Amino acid sequence: MKKQTIQLSLFLFILLIGMVALLQLVRVEQFHRWLSAQASPNLEVETMTAEKTTAEGEELMIYIHQNDSALSEGAIENLTYSLDYAKVPHQAITVEEIESLEPSPYSVLVLAGEHSREWPKEAVSRFVEQGGRLFIAGRFINPEWNDLIGLTDVEDFKDDIFGITFEQELFPGYIDLPSSSTLFSHSIADVTLSENAEVYLRTEGEPLMWTHRFGEGKVLFWNTTTVADKNSRGLLLQSMSLLPPTFVSAQAAIKVMHIDDFPAPVPFNTSAEFEAEYGMSVKDFYSHVWWEDMRELGEKYDFTYTGYMIGTYRDDTELEGEPLLDVSRFPMLYFGRKLLKNGGEIGLHGYNHQSLVTADEPIDPGLGYRPWEDQEQMVKALKDVQKSFSYYFPEEELKTYVPPSNVLNRTGINALHEALPEMGTIAGLYIGGETGSFVQEYEFDEVYPDLYHFPRITSGYIDEMDDPFLQTDAIANMGVFAHFIHPDDVLDSYRSLGKNWTGMRDKLGEIGEHIQSNYPYLEAMTQSNATKKMVQYQQSELDVFYREGDIVIKGEGIVEPSHLFIRVEEGKSIDTGEFSFGKVESYGDRLYLLTLTEPEATIEVKGEES
Repeated sequence: MKKQTIQLSLFLFILLIGMVALLQLVRVEQFHRWLSAQASPNLEVETMTAEKTTAEGEELMIYIHQNDSALSEGAIENLTYSLDYAKVPHQAITVEEIESLEPSPYSVLVLAGEHSREWPKEAVSRFVEQGGRLFIAGRFINPEWNDLIGLTDVEDFKDDIFGITFEQELFPGYIDLPSSSTLFSHSIADVTLSENAEVYLRTEGEPLMWTHRFGEGKVLFWNTTTVADKNSRGLLLQSMSLLPPTFVSAQAAIKVMHIDDFPAPVPFNTSAEFEAEYGMSVKDFYSHVWWEDMRELGEKYDFTYTGYMIGTYRDDTELEGEPLLDVSRFPMLYFGRKLLKNGGEIGLHGYNHQSLVTADEPIDPGLGYRPWEDQEQMVKALKDVQKSFSYYFPEEELKTYVPPSNVLNRTGINALHEALPEMGTIAGLYIGGETGSFVQEYEFDEVYPDLYHFPRITSGYIDEMDDPFLQTDAIANMGVFAHFIHPDDVLDSYRSLGKNWTGMRDKLGEIGEHIQSNYPYLEAMTQSNATKKMVQYQQSELDVFYREGDIVIKGEGIVEPSHLFIRVEEGKSIDTGEFSFGKVESYGDRLYLLTLTEPEATIEVKGEES
């Protein structure tokens, strides 16, 4: 009997081991299938479409087809970044896959550039007619497509068209740009729209962006080449939201205000003109006027300042030790302490104001900067200024670097990582084009995985007509406001455009009013905290399931609270107020802001499905 019991136990043990092994084989096979899907994103469309509809509902998918041209590549790159930043799912699709793409109100096909004769017109028309959505980024001329895209006639191209006028609101805060604005230089097609085309944007009176119903589906057409411009990403995302019956996009909800060259050595020489204007020395002006005004603006408009220190304004590296400490003493102890006391943060602008590039790296010669000899010289200077900072603030760390004149190259990045390994962020520019300009996306460095790129978007006290538009476009895309100023602009008649400090301060207040009035949900943060939040936001997962009558949202690793926008089509609405999952607010024409305090939410959408 004992022997039989042992044999039975042994048999059960072997059976259990076999079952575990079989289960592991199944899991390995599933993993390999997943890995294969990641390596080959262009799966058969029938498979992708079938998997898109789950028991929980249908998932939105943007199918993007790119052609080989500057317009197509530029438009697709901008749209891809825009969708990524907003956490909207998308994938590439080939011409062959377009032929078999199954129509659905939550399947959006994207085409871009002057390639209409390469696209399968009959398949695309059938897809839209049966309920699919079509997004065309970039103007083209092909009368064969007129009926699909909402035209009765098309003639030649019109070039050098400027400005944007909103016929209908896309997102709160956008302003019309007159033809005198050069922010957008359009090349458009001279078109005549059909009666049922609905215009949202115009330029110099000409249709710029419209939607058109075709059968059971819907088409959106961008009649311009500016879709290849980086400053159109918010427009692209918000126009995309017009196509499906319901559209959910996410935002990081971050507000950062930077002060470059602060703390920095204050000029002790006061010109006769400055004395006559302000009745005090430059040092007293910054101490008792400029800083007090900045502090009050911060309190009024919810700005948390991150300043970027300069060790010396000399163009050599001869200053070190006690002399460097002496130069830094007043700005660090007076302004540095006040900045930190007000909840701010100190980052690094440099040992001096010379960009971290060597002689063989690009830089605008008009800046008049002295190139660095090599990486070793950069490292030594960076360590010297770090020692000066630590002397005055031993409990603090330099966590962010802003390149002087926004010029930086690989040698400088290597030097920063070697000299200051605790430096976690480089904040260059989001948009730029000057020689050597360090233009970034929100992403980790390609070489150093612990170094994050967090670009700034706008700058200055002088609120030009284009600045509010740029700020709004970035917020409409990813929910980030990142602006920077220089304290010494008031000393430079060119940079201040002839305005005195009162005028400059008032313009900065107008920026604060624009942001606070339109986007009060943005969280004011120091740059190091903004980086942490942005990284968590990007690494989190968000799944949205669209069902008849409601939306199911599920997040994993999301920030708390999380902010999402929900657009619904005409005839639909969402109840506003406080709910168990958070808060819903009306935010514009059929647009709602969802503040999510729980990782899951089911939101009722009232109205019939289209």
